[in-house]
Amino acid sequence: MLGDTIGKPGAQGVVYRVEGQPGFAIKLLKREGDLARIEEVRRLPLDGLQIAAPISLIRDGGSGYLMPLAADMNPLAEPYLPREFGLRETGGIGWYRNTGGLRRRLALAANVAQCLAALHERGLAYVDLNPNNVMVSDDVSREETWLIDTDNLTSRANPKWEIVGFPGYAVPERVTKKAPPSTLADAYTLAILSFRMLVLSHPLEGQAADGLDGDEAAAAINRGALAYVGDLSDDSNRLPSKSLPSKLFPLALSGRMQQLLRETFGAGKLNPLVRPGAAKWRDALWLAHDNVVECADGCGWSYFRLLPRCPACNRQTPPVILATVFPAWGETEWADVDPQARDSLVLSRDRPTPVGERQLWGGYASKDTLLTFNPVGKGFELGARDGVHVTDGDGKRVERIPYPERRKEYRVRVETEGRPARTLRIICVEAT
Repeated sequence: MLGDTIGKPGAQGVVYRVEGQPGFAIKLLKREGDLARIEEVRRLPLDGLQIAAPISLIRDGGSGYLMPLAADMNPLAEPYLPREFGLRETGGIGWYRNTGGLRRRLALAANVAQCLAALHERGLAYVDLNPNNVMVSDDVSREETWLIDTDNLTSRANPKWEIVGFPGYAVPERVTKKAPPSTLADAYTLAILSFRMLVLSHPLEGQAADGLDGDEAAAAINRGALAYVGDLSDDSNRLPSKSLPSKLFPLALSGRMQQLLRETFGAGKLNPLVRPGAAKWRDALWLAHDNVVECADGCGWSYFRLLPRCPACNRQTPPVILATVFPAWGETEWADVDPQARDSLVLSRDRPTPVGERQLWGGYASKDTLLTFNPVGKGFELGARDGVHVTDGDGKRVERIPYPERRKEYRVRVETEGRPARTLRIICVEAT
């Protein structure tokens, strides 16, 4: 039996929950001829990806397919982008915080980027990324993310030209039909999705767009005819100064993300070959996520650790405990290592901080936690998984370290079979 619909009906069909089977959903297609494409998708290498791939085809009582889906998830459009879909919220900053804030949004965007990057590594493009096709956990304390609606997955060897793009998530070369769907077209829509989640606006929707009527503005945005709102050399399309997006812009985007946005919607807007790919977005989003702190006053706002004060309540940012990943002792001279190393993460004083393959080696094959910093008393207990060894400079096992004082640091060596050793430098830093 079909249950409630999930999201809004799309151009190709409607997705329903399955009554009594919360782990599955069914998509009924509008055209029976689309089943041949779904059969092709079933043969694609999608194992291990957070994608709701077709399990079996449905031919009796309509055309469609069965797919896996967690019961406690809903489309991203509903809880995180209400300014575009459904009721307009009036909570402003409070609503942004209550739906997970900056940390939650960065994690969801990073999950999408990670899934797309893995798909692209297999020579496949997703084609139709939009907020109705991204499923997220209802519980704002969780970061589970899945992509659904795999109808349009395509390979480089056999691209499908039919899909132009979802309104507001169009790619210029697809609107003009000068190029087929591609991984770099996916990266463009990923940049739009990430910007909209974080800043609550389209990256090309500024004052120049506001000066046009609705249809004309939408067409100009889709064609890439307007400047990026954060363009450093063209301020013709800046965000309105008193708007919520204008206030969120500097607070929700790290320096690396701003650079990727300038590359995507600058030279890369009309030239896909110079556009940053999904893997660069994945790395930048996760790094930003790892360097977010929560307001010490308990106001619930999360923000980048370098800000001197909480943007919501203006409380001063207390000193932050930061772990930075370096090659192991003896493998490089410390003087040659940039102290702002790419792999860094904030260690929370309030809850366990997991460390895994992503932080230690920049890998994404496993989400397993290898080392956990558990805050206890005035320090951390270090919980290492079996086979992971944490030692000091003398080779002695380290199970606990105190919170570092200002101008003092602790270094621990992390080793596990088959991986290069890493050094974690744990220091206390203050926002500037």
